[in-house]
Amino acid sequence: MKEIRGKKALVTGAASGIGRAMALRLAREGAELALVDIDAEGLDRTASELHTCGGNAMQYVIDLQDPAQITELYRRVTDEFGTPDILMNAAGIAVVGPAEAFPMEVWEQVLGLNLLAYVGVIHEFLPDMVRRSSGHIVNVASAAGLFAVPFQAPYVTSKFGVVGLSEALRWELFRNGIGVTAVCPGAIETPIIDKALCMDFNEEMVKGAGHTLAVSVDGLADAIVRGIRKNSAVVMFPFYIRLIHGLKKFSPRLADIVGKVLARLFCIRNS
Repeated sequence: MKEIRGKKALVTGAASGIGRAMALRLAREGAELALVDIDAEGLDRTASELHTCGGNAMQYVIDLQDPAQITELYRRVTDEFGTPDILMNAAGIAVVGPAEAFPMEVWEQVLGLNLLAYVGVIHEFLPDMVRRSSGHIVNVASAAGLFAVPFQAPYVTSKFGVVGLSEALRWELFRNGIGVTAVCPGAIETPIIDKALCMDFNEEMVKGAGHTLAVSVDGLADAIVRGIRKNSAVVMFPFYIRLIHGLKKFSPRLADIVGKVLARLFCIRNS
């Protein structure tokens, strides 16, 4: 999609983090916005920032873990906003801890928001995009969807799913003129770090490390816009994510050793 100005973009998770940053970035590009989140106050703040920079947005407060609400979102957006040209899934939660510590409720919550909500949104809006033979889907995954991170099993599982979903859709939908991009960032300075659920793990250590490694969300937003314009299959950000992914791709044995070393280091720091 070479031109973003004048396009309609729907962004989930728009109340904060990557969703908020992308809403602002797309507005600066001249797109019309439909903002989706469960956080009504956060949506209001994002919408106010958009107005400040000359943009306008429709707001939709829904729980993306409820399929019925996603169906209602589709109906309202179609009636009030129109079929999106850019469909961006950016809602998500993070959890940290040993796999045996997570009850099934946590697995269901993480997979429900990080993966199945993406599927639900795409399921509702994709038929209209196919009929129109145009559009672009952006799914925010994670570097943890390219190579596993120890002590984040539910999160990693959901993000590997998002990467696989995006790849399957990309290869299928190119014949319909629809692009698909998976976004795989490393640690990004967003509220997801402080909101991460830590179970049987040192919360202060986890969040401190997250902030230490995190980079600007604005830089990621710029990279995503470039990915939309180029119809990139995957956006990796920052640069070192490509290096780590390359290590796993070309030397799986060495990557396995590195993963085990990281797990040991996490255990030592958590003790």
